[in-house]
Amino acid sequence: MRNVNDKIMVMPLFTNPLMQIQLDLDLEKITELAFQTCYHNPKGVQQSNKGGWQSDNLVEETHEEFIRFKKVINRHLQIYHAEIFSGMEFNENITQHIDNMWVNINEKHHYNDWHVHPGSALSGVFYIKHDGSKENGEILFKRSNGTYFSLSHWPGGLIKTLNEVTAEVINIKPRQNMLLIFPAWLEHKVEMNLKDDTRISLSFNSGPINLDKKND
Repeated sequence: MRNVNDKIMVMPLFTNPLMQIQLDLDLEKITELAFQTCYHNPKGVQQSNKGGWQSDNLVEETHEEFIRFKKVINRHLQIYHAEIFSGMEFNENITQHIDNMWVNINEKHHYNDWHVHPGSALSGVFYIKHDGSKENGEILFKRSNGTYFSLSHWPGGLIKTLNEVTAEVINIKPRQNMLLIFPAWLEHKVEMNLKDDTRISLSFNSGPINLDKKND
């Protein structure tokens, strides 16, 4: 919400906030864990991934660096929760709880198709290995009503550049140690890896739980 002056207020209705954080975790240890997980379960899981490998749920993993990583994610989930759900009223003392986490390993020509994460409130991804280039694969977010903007009256040739209000799709260029958190209902995809460099990420979902019961 932004006050233009004392009589005019601009409200960002129906927003889908994206939180971006640059972390400083030991990527060597997490990379080692990712490949070990793939070695022990080479078949993996098939979800939105086209090619590539995706692990089972790792939320109970006891690897030292992984435990540290979960604590870091949880801290930022609570910050995000407090920010985007501000103004909502709950019947209980609500906090975000990580439900599942999984590793994604994508080689050349592998990608993830458009999808959402049903059954969750928040979702996120942490980039373990990414060279920072578009060719290694960007993550794209799509607005739910994007087609309506294209049908509205904007004369051809008038627009040079769209913004986060008017764009149908927004691209985010990942880099190593980057954490993204977003609403689980926000449709997204990961572009094809066009390079010989492996792309490795760790995704997660969270949902609300009663903090009082959690601490019992």
